[in-house]
Amino acid sequence: MRRTLPVTALFALVAATAASGAGQPGPGPPSSAVAEVVAEPVEVGDVFELEVVVEHPEGAEAAPVLEESLGDFRVLGAVPLEADGAPAGESRFRLRLGAFVLPGDHEIPPVPVGVRAANGELALIETPPAPVRVVSSLPPESEAAEGDIHDIRGPFELNVPPRWGAIGLLALGVLVLLAAAWWFWRRRGAREAPAVPLPPPAAEAEAALARLAREGLLERGDVVGYYERLAGIMKRYAGRRFETAWSERTTGEILRDLRLRAAPEHREALTLLASILGEADLAKFSERAFRPDAAQSRFREAGMFLDRTRPPLTAEPDSGDAREEELALPSGAAVPPAVMSGGTSREGRAR
Repeated sequence: MRRTLPVTALFALVAATAASGAGQPGPGPPSSAVAEVVAEPVEVGDVFELEVVVEHPEGAEAAPVLEESLGDFRVLGAVPLEADGAPAGESRFRLRLGAFVLPGDHEIPPVPVGVRAANGELALIETPPAPVRVVSSLPPESEAAEGDIHDIRGPFELNVPPRWGAIGLLALGVLVLLAAAWWFWRRRGAREAPAVPLPPPAAEAEAALARLAREGLLERGDVVGYYERLAGIMKRYAGRRFETAWSERTTGEILRDLRLRAAPEHREALTLLASILGEADLAKFSERAFRPDAAQSRFREAGMFLDRTRPPLTAEPDSGDAREEELALPSGAAVPPAVMSGGTSREGRAR
């Protein structure tokens, strides 16, 4: 039977103690440790196991203190073992090592082992060096198996008739000309394409909120998707409205920049944005904390934040009621229509 979690904590404790110097050899429980390769010989490039047996007083715990390598051997992991019928004062571990060395007789350096007594006292001991024989992975009858590894063969000379060489250069030139023509054509088309102006930040955010309400993500149980969309809409609006960076930024970074850029009359409205983004972060990391009434409140706060921070209207020709109807949330939506929340209307916003 294997166990990993309890000994993992001991790994960290012993390593920290050894780094700080508290685990140096000194007064502590009398213990000893030996290490032995499980199976020999080991082929070059193979992963083999080194078994470490630690004898210590009953009630004590032991764990190897490992780095990335033991001499020329790469350490790939360590697993504690519990052998049936093992004495109470004995701990066994299997270390997985990589034999990325040349063939020959090698020696694995001493393995440091930390021992913690029942009273919490720590001690650091070492195993004696362990011999290991590494053999070649090539067949025994090959010359390279005896260590005579030859260099790679030099480049092979390919005789190409001059006529074919000229044809190849001509074909390459045609391909280069075609690629250049395609590039200029794409660049010219990009310059001639008219730039589509972005809608005002508030209008864009209202339309996005209306689409979010119509999609019914909460009814389908997609809580994380709903809050990600809501947070993304509000981050984009706040970034465009106050001209701050918003993409690929955390909630704390966005709110910090907004407090520096927003006008004094907008500082109080930022608490609404903080509530929306904070709830979205909580839902993303813990769906169990989701409450339907909280989702509805955050949606209403989104509409209130838009109304309180939208820039003053400027005189412009009336575009009719078609745009207002397009932005209005449908009746019976999954969440309250935040775009027109708080008793505001187009006339009220104009005031």
